[in-house]
Amino acid sequence: MLATLLLVLPLLFTPSYGTLGTQVTSYDNKRMLLLIEDFNGTVSEQLLLVGATWGKLKADYPRDVAKIEDLQETLQHVVCRKESNVTVRHHLQSYLIREQIREHLETLNSSDLFQQALQSEDHELGKWQLAIGHHSRKLHCLFRTDQLTRILGVVIRRAYTLERSTRLAALLYQLYIGNRESYSSMVEAELILYKRYKSGEKNSQEFSEYMAKLWQSIQIEEFYPGLNQSTKQRLVDAVIDLLKFL
Repeated sequence: MLATLLLVLPLLFTPSYGTLGTQVTSYDNKRMLLLIEDFNGTVSEQLLLVGATWGKLKADYPRDVAKIEDLQETLQHVVCRKESNVTVRHHLQSYLIREQIREHLETLNSSDLFQQALQSEDHELGKWQLAIGHHSRKLHCLFRTDQLTRILGVVIRRAYTLERSTRLAALLYQLYIGNRESYSSMVEAELILYKRYKSGEKNSQEFSEYMAKLWQSIQIEEFYPGLNQSTKQRLVDAVIDLLKFL
């Protein structure tokens, strides 16, 4: 199996020519997907090729949604082909890849939404807060808590600037949609944001004052007692750190 795959993987790349006539290696996604579908091997080998292709797209074409969605479709064809000997293990492998792809695409969508909200005019803030609230409902339907935390962590890393930190904190609060799961996710997101702020070299009086009041409001919510002890301790540490701003 390994020898066969080693023969196929170089076909991920095709030669193309630049303006100076130099040969440059480029990636032909369409050709690779055809190779996966028509590959004369086992389903396990096809799934290995899908995994390798996903790794290539994530590394070199992370924002090319069309390529990624085409890979999703090819993966579906591989595991749904009736004449193939598809096992439960194959379905599990396929599910794990699909989950990675779905999480990646939603990270792109969420990052774009927050970036637009952060760059909007002040009088449009309410509109974006409402949009993020609606988006949060979808996120909580699609993802487990650990997946959502990963997505929000990436969004914060991409969207954070000291100048917009207060607005970002206000937008992240819209993740809370009145239930225990969304409350926990919102608190985790605010703690990730605060940790990012503390790791910087500069301080913001406005942000510190906002977060000091936010931690107070978070602690009086009905779902606060249900937070795990580690999260509560991080909140307490943040409150102590910001006592002078209360």
